Amino acid sequence: MWFNMYGATPGSMEGARTRSDGLAKNPRTGYQAMFRSGSHQSGTRAWLKPTLMTDTLVRKEGAGQALGIGFLADVHCPTGAPRESIVKLTKAEEGGLDGKGLWRPAELGYRPRYEHDEQKRYMAGEFVSTKKKG
Repeated sequence: MWFNMYGATPGSMEGARTRSDGLAKNPRTGYQAMFRSGSHQSGTRAWLKPTLMTDTLVRKEGAGQALGIGFLADVHCPTGAPRESIVKLTKAEEGGLDGKGLWRPAELGYRPRYEHDEQKRYMAGEFVSTKKKG
């Protein structure tokens, strides 16, 4: 999930409860949240991980995919947001304007399964070229 989503406010939550279409839109300001409540951080929480607070547990390094053993501050200490969360997302309605059509990032070709040709070229590494030494 991207980290620039428009989080819910008390006004947008009021709109979600009172509007017939369920949009999280503040009735006074017109601010529309992308979430009916909460934000992208709703899938995370500050937590203590007692099973990770050992010196012998196998764990991933702080960066990359390497495995290590023992204490690592980012793994063993209380954290504000876990690096990996499992969140269930349920589609509420179509994503286009007035609930019709595609969500704009999908329409523009920037979301998985809707990639435009230039995005496909980028993912195939065609924007990078190398020179051979010699």
